[in-house]
Amino acid sequence: MYAILELTGIVTPQKLKAAGVWDVLRSRHAREMDLYQLVVNAGVRNDDDAVNLLFPKGQDASAYPELKTKLQELLLSQLLTIDLNTPGNNNRQRAYFECYKKWGQIKLLMGRNAWANTTGMAEETLKKARKFEFTDIVVDLARTLRLYFGSIAGVLKKYEEYSQLAAVWEDAFHFENLAEALYTDLVVRFVNNKAPQQDVHNHAQACFEQLRPALERHQTYRLHLSGRLIENLIYTSINDYRKTIEVCEKAVNFFEAKDYPTKIPLQIFLYQEMVCYVQLKDFDRGRLAADKGLSLLNEGSFNWFKYQELLIFLSLHTRQYQESYKIFKQTTGHRRFGALPRAIGETWRIMEAYLFYLVELGKIIPAEDDTVFSKFRMARFINEMPLFSRDKRGMNIPILIFQILSLIYNKRYDAAIDRMEAIEKYCSRYLRRDDTFRSNCFIKMLLVIPAQGFHKSAVLRHAEKYHKMLLSMPIDMANQSHDVEIIPYEDLWEMALESLQNKTHKKK
Repeated sequence: MYAILELTGIVTPQKLKAAGVWDVLRSRHAREMDLYQLVVNAGVRNDDDAVNLLFPKGQDASAYPELKTKLQELLLSQLLTIDLNTPGNNNRQRAYFECYKKWGQIKLLMGRNAWANTTGMAEETLKKARKFEFTDIVVDLARTLRLYFGSIAGVLKKYEEYSQLAAVWEDAFHFENLAEALYTDLVVRFVNNKAPQQDVHNHAQACFEQLRPALERHQTYRLHLSGRLIENLIYTSINDYRKTIEVCEKAVNFFEAKDYPTKIPLQIFLYQEMVCYVQLKDFDRGRLAADKGLSLLNEGSFNWFKYQELLIFLSLHTRQYQESYKIFKQTTGHRRFGALPRAIGETWRIMEAYLFYLVELGKIIPAEDDTVFSKFRMARFINEMPLFSRDKRGMNIPILIFQILSLIYNKRYDAAIDRMEAIEKYCSRYLRRDDTFRSNCFIKMLLVIPAQGFHKSAVLRHAEKYHKMLLSMPIDMANQSHDVEIIPYEDLWEMALESLQNKTHKKK
């Protein structure tokens, strides 16, 4: 059913009616269009519901799989008939649909040796494909025209023109494919498998050296997108955020210089810049990158929410707490916030918890009419975190840390002691000296608090060795995801100490 859902979002009734084929489809393919309308108009989203509506009790539903296949084929057959453009498409997106549709028509005409129609259409499409750097189309059409003018029309000048063009763009196409293959191989083999960082660095460097001459020789979209992503990996793999920013800025300048919109690569490299500025705690430059990226996005789109998520991390890591509150309210108040995937929603619930803690400490002043934080309850928060609570080495860490900090602030010392005993076992079981090193150090610092009876001076003395270990691995050098450390542990430690007094508490 997912394939049908996907196609109905592209081949809409409005598109079919505009193409003048709606009535024809309804008359010639009535059963298929009945299923189509169930999906489009009745909101059917799964096979069981479709079967129950199309085949009431007592009717044989064995024809349903074939019916679904026929509808899929019918919708696919209309892709070259309808206008695939939407009002939000930019020039390059519109050119993409136009060029590939024309390309399909050209291939069909060539199959019938209709050269009188083919050549003019091929030259027109080639011109647009070169402008927008659809390299595969350029290569194929240059070859087509080379063949025609060389072996059919016998026009030497045209033959030489398209022969040279084909050679240049074939070289570019080769390196585009190589760059994409090298980047994909890096990502699948190293990034997702926690390989030693030096291995990633060395392999990325070797891949980039294969591409360096081609990057200087060709200025195509696909080549520079994959090539600069590989160059990024050279430096992100060793936490060299300043060099990463240099690569991102180089890529941004390249794509901004194009005479057509290049929103996707700009969004990618500006987002990566923001990640670097989070690690470097540079709010001003990070905010500039964020504003630039957000200007390329539709408010309420998935990527808009991802930018907002990173922006709130940036503000929290740079102690811009009131700004964090402002971003949180803007994002969670958006009408499409509730439609986000569950895991992303849980991330925002964790940030809500940390903002609540900052409100408790007086570091955020909420609006007078704000009821979100006045209604915040710890037990409900924990119950609403089913996904991350199972993520023992990832986002469960900030959940545990928030619980401890909140209990200490509210002087619920006995409850804090009970929670610490469970966390001590968790720490020894799940946290090691690797990508959880900083979390391991900080949780051990927190464990000192009940061990020293919540006495501030004693806690400071006994936690000093762990504090030094934490400082020895700054956040910009740690091999951990930026979203695990919602607020830098150094800052959270200061806040925890603010909650303590020079008094000893013993468990009742």
